[in-house]
Amino acid sequence: MRSILIMASLFVSVGAHAAFVTVDFEEFSIGDGAGPYPTVLTSQGYEFTGQGDTLATSAEVIAGNNVGGTNAYGGFVAGLGQDGFNYAVTITIEKADGGAFAIHDFDLFMDTDPGGWQEIRGTLAGGGITFLSSPGVGTGDWLNLESVTFRAEGNGFDFGFGTIEIDNVIISAVPVPAAVWLFGSALFGLAWFRQR
Repeated sequence: MRSILIMASLFVSVGAHAAFVTVDFEEFSIGDGAGPYPTVLTSQGYEFTGQGDTLATSAEVIAGNNVGGTNAYGGFVAGLGQDGFNYAVTITIEKADGGAFAIHDFDLFMDTDPGGWQEIRGTLAGGGITFLSSPGVGTGDWLNLESVTFRAEGNGFDFGFGTIEIDNVIISAVPVPAAVWLFGSALFGLAWFRQR
């Protein structure tokens, strides 16, 4: 019985901690991740996907002038005349293995023309989609994500543009709940005890 309790506490402690990593894109060169779209950059187990809906879209590693002057992941879309209406660029973050994750902080710059708009939308690990506010990073829905998408839309009938820059993303995997580890270790312990 003692070995069962030791095993259970080991599983609980492993499941209760997750490592924080900072994705800063410094391992990439300027221009990495450029089209055709969608393009995917993978860093430290997390995928950053750039997507646009016009040939005037870019999504790649950039100098990051708006987020501290180091490498960043950026997206840009532009359209002239009526074609500028509803052109959007998106950057989506997901865990490479499909698991849940939490975002604790990031440097973000989003801009559009006067008629454009921006949004941050998250797909929650437990199901459902929600709009996220960047001041709330590290709290609430930011702690149990399946994916998060930053979207900037050019929305002008003259000239419309949207741009996104993201850098220094502090992110962590969401650990399997301790109760699941405890339940699994208890089943393992019972099987072991039965064999004895």
